[in-house]
Amino acid sequence: MRTAAITRRGRRSTGGKAVANRIWQFYGPRRIVFGPGCVEVVGREVKRLGGSRVLLVTDPGVRAAGIVERVLEFLEAEKLESTIYEDVQSNPTVGNVSDGVSALRRHRADAVVGVGGGSVLDAAKMVAALAANGGQVQEYDGVDLVQKRMLPFVAVNTTAGTGSEVSRWAVITDPERQVKMAIGSENIVPDVAVDDPLLTTSIPQSLTAATGMDALTHAIEAYVGKNASHLSDSLALGAIALLTGNLRRAYSSGDDVEARGKVLYGQMLAGLAFSNAGVGNVHAMAHQLGAVYDMPHGLANAMLLPYVMEFNLVGNEGRFARIAEAMGEIVSDLSDRSAARKACSNVVALNKDLGIPAALKDCGVKEGGLDVLVEKTMNDGAMTTNPRQTSKAEMAGLWHRAFEGVLDL
Repeated sequence: MRTAAITRRGRRSTGGKAVANRIWQFYGPRRIVFGPGCVEVVGREVKRLGGSRVLLVTDPGVRAAGIVERVLEFLEAEKLESTIYEDVQSNPTVGNVSDGVSALRRHRADAVVGVGGGSVLDAAKMVAALAANGGQVQEYDGVDLVQKRMLPFVAVNTTAGTGSEVSRWAVITDPERQVKMAIGSENIVPDVAVDDPLLTTSIPQSLTAATGMDALTHAIEAYVGKNASHLSDSLALGAIALLTGNLRRAYSSGDDVEARGKVLYGQMLAGLAFSNAGVGNVHAMAHQLGAVYDMPHGLANAMLLPYVMEFNLVGNEGRFARIAEAMGEIVSDLSDRSAARKACSNVVALNKDLGIPAALKDCGVKEGGLDVLVEKTMNDGAMTTNPRQTSKAEMAGLWHRAFEGVLDL
């Protein structure tokens, strides 16, 4: 029976990674507010946190969509004085953070509100962190280097992908070194995460696709990664089911609030999962595409995910078989390896339906630059939690396969 198969795979898939025989920790926001129209709480939440002068961090696209003005109305309703920094780039830079800190100091802000997707929220986190800790972003590259709690921070999420509104991570690009810095600390977990599906209905199809696949990457990498726990597993599998079951609807009908809400909820679960379990080779590679080619992070993750999944199947078939089940695949009569390959095929089909290119060579990546990407990837900390150890030669093979668009599924 299918139920028996699920139970068997569930025991096998958790293996030694998520059982309760080791110590693990879990980080998340102090408060999550979710649901249509919930953005109206933003002013009250800032006031509850003790803020009176607000720096609102955003980007030109979010402001053009009219979302910033709505948030300002809710801040003004609580008699909060606000100023705006709106120049965050799609891959936020150390310059963006520095400029944001300058704007904060000019306004004498005592709280920060981020309004946007992951790029905006990551930049806003580091603005709030530097305001409390001083120094430069580069000093905090790594884990647990932010020693003091950032200024009160409310994260208003406007895309369904990064999970930054619930995570303890911020990724900032240093253009001079062509490096993406991953900064992880419980001191940059937002105080309040606001996830309002109505803020996502105007997202264009291309962004819906890229951010949705970004979220799916978070869930899959968290589930198969070395630091998975029972709690992160539950969140990741729930995210996988929600995202694969609703992303096509959200992509094809942007005003479908039910589908948008389920995708938004899925990305939030994925954000909580990866924030605690970590990521793997997909992110280690995607960071380099962002740093060197300024490729949007979600698109990079989406393109690389099938190749890394195929590589990681070895020794992890049970985990990927459980992912296939979460995706709704019928695998009760299949071996773990056959079921696991269905998970990979599902992602390939989803990418195709969402218009995600299959080969890096079609997106401006140069074959002559692959060696540089390999070198940079081998120094990326995300590789440490990938489920399969990866040699430099194997990483070069991954890059070449992704460049040509070659899979053996």
